Amino acid sequence: MPYLAWSDDLDTRIPELDAQHRVMVEHINLLQAAAASGEPEQMLAGMDGLIDCLRQHFIFEEKVLKMIDFSGFDDHSQTHEAILERLREYRARMETASIAEAEELIDTLGPWVVDHIRHDDLDFGPTVREWLRDAAPPDDPFKQLVGDT
Repeated sequence: MPYLAWSDDLDTRIPELDAQHRVMVEHINLLQAAAASGEPEQMLAGMDGLIDCLRQHFIFEEKVLKMIDFSGFDDHSQTHEAILERLREYRARMETASIAEAEELIDTLGPWVVDHIRHDDLDFGPTVREWLRDAAPPDDPFKQLVGDT
């Protein structure tokens, strides 16, 4: 059984974002498995994978938020930067941490990712869907990225 499982309450109803969120959850599960193996190299590689996944996700998400002129864009973008900085700090700490300390760091990431999706990303889902329905040009390629919502 995975450490984290996707649940419908994490669904933004924006297919591309939800697909990316599922990949984030999978990265957390891979990182947790690496911690359970006790292999420092696997944990560091897992952390690198999670950081890269989130960085790419944040780039896409911020494109979406700019496109819809999301009023909370600046705060959301600052949150993304703070998240990446914290993950880089965790990764640096993991380089010298004991296995037990590294596992503790990893254990904080799962709930944090779920909390970010639930409390940050779900907030703008309705705004994106409204924009697509009411304001997006019919042939806007952005509609293809987020699907029919």
